[in-house]
Amino acid sequence: MQDKKKQILDAAIRCFARKGFNATSIQEIVDELGMAKGSIYFYFKSKDDLFVSVIEYYGEMLFELMTGFPEEAGLPPREKLILQWERQFGFVVEHLDFMRMLISEPLTGLHPQLQKLMIQIRARSHLWHVHHLLAIYGDSVEDYLEDAAALFSGIVKPFFEAMLFEEWQFDSLRLSKFLLERLDDLVTGIIEDKETQILPSKDLKELRRLAGYAEEEGNEEMALLRQVADLVMASSAERDDLIQGDLLAALGLLKEEIVKPRLKNHFLARAMLALLKQHVPDSIMEPLSRLERSLSKNGHLA
Repeated sequence: MQDKKKQILDAAIRCFARKGFNATSIQEIVDELGMAKGSIYFYFKSKDDLFVSVIEYYGEMLFELMTGFPEEAGLPPREKLILQWERQFGFVVEHLDFMRMLISEPLTGLHPQLQKLMIQIRARSHLWHVHHLLAIYGDSVEDYLEDAAALFSGIVKPFFEAMLFEEWQFDSLRLSKFLLERLDDLVTGIIEDKETQILPSKDLKELRRLAGYAEEEGNEEMALLRQVADLVMASSAERDDLIQGDLLAALGLLKEEIVKPRLKNHFLARAMLALLKQHVPDSIMEPLSRLERSLSKNGHLA
């Protein structure tokens, strides 16, 4: 992002955090920056547009930290969750103004684009919780996903609020491990009790649509990715288990990149393709090359 545009976003966050969106004027934001008022309108059409851009930019930054990094591809699901929690806590500490604004600002009755964006953020957050629950606990949690996701989200909230409003200092690794142990307690209890789920099940396909993720069915890149994955599985005897695990993890991370709505991690996608090309046999190179060309054409490798 252009430096000047980011400076405006940062100044707007500070002003919105102090006074709220409605009570903050464009003049106060330019005073915070020490720049001409007309400069803001070069980048943003209105205060509403600026507010939407603030939520969008920092929201995407946070979700990038909540996804896997290349060096984490082969890690067990529990370790991935701990690392992603640690990054979330670090983001909160680094961007206290943004997080305080996001929690305290009433978002009803605002710009329609903002309402749509908040629906997207909530859908992506829910899918993130569901993804980790299924990765860690497998099929045993499927009948209790909504209750488990609600508890998953709820155990973290008090700690976020202590960080934001009480400026609580903590060991992020210790907290992440503690939260995972508590999540184990909650999910294990739900599964063992075998009670009927209280919250109604959500349509995950509809959630993906609301989150802005690409549809898997009919998607050229997803079809090519599935073809490559099938061939990698069929040729597993040609490589050791460690390499095979790395290749499957690379395919999983590529899938996550393909379905993201924007601000894709181009470095990660290129790294995963390089790993695949290094280890797959010649028989898989043709569909893998077609996948790479498709990803490049659609902006995943820009």
